[in-house]
This record gives sequence, structure tokens and C-alpha cells, in this order.
Amino acid sequence: MPAPCRPLSGRRVLCAGMLTGLVGLAIAQFLKAIVAHTPLRVTPQALFWSTVVLGGFGVVAGMAVEAVRQLQESNPEPDYHRHHGRGGKPGPRP
Repeated sequence: MPAPCRPLSGRRVLCAGMLTGLVGLAIAQFLKAIVAHTPLRVTPQALFWSTVVLGGFGVVAGMAVEAVRQLQESNPEPDYHRHHGRGGKPGPRP
């Protein structure tokens, strides 16, 4: 009988989403500063929505990556647990 799967940790998924959402907001602020120092005129509404979109994308991307990582960790198949090294020889394939 296979070992019971660990349940997904929603707290870790939310924390990853919040962290990457902050990264998305930081990128949005960086782009906003670049636009402010160019002769290009962008409406405040467009800047607001670009900030919202980048922050939201960061949240969704972080949550998706963490959820997939947890699903991969809880999968009982050994192919999902094989660690591939960087720059080394590839492992034997069945």
C-alpha cells in the first residue's frame, strides 16, 4: 500500500503568492519610475492598472508555482522525485 499523500499547505501557497505579489509590485514601481523620467506622457489611470496587473500576475504565478511544487512533492511516483543535477551527466533513463 502506498504511503498516504501529505495534504497541500494552503498557508505556504498564500505566502508564496504574497511574496511574488510584492515582487510584482516592486517591478511595477520600477517601471513607473522609468516612465516618470521619460518624455512620454502616461495617464495616472494607465499607471494604476499596470501596477494592479503586474501585482496580480505576481500573486497568481507564485501561487501556481508553489501549488505545483507541493503536488510534485506529494506524488508517489519516483520519476517526480529524481533530482537532475546542473551541468552533470544526465541520470540513467529506464
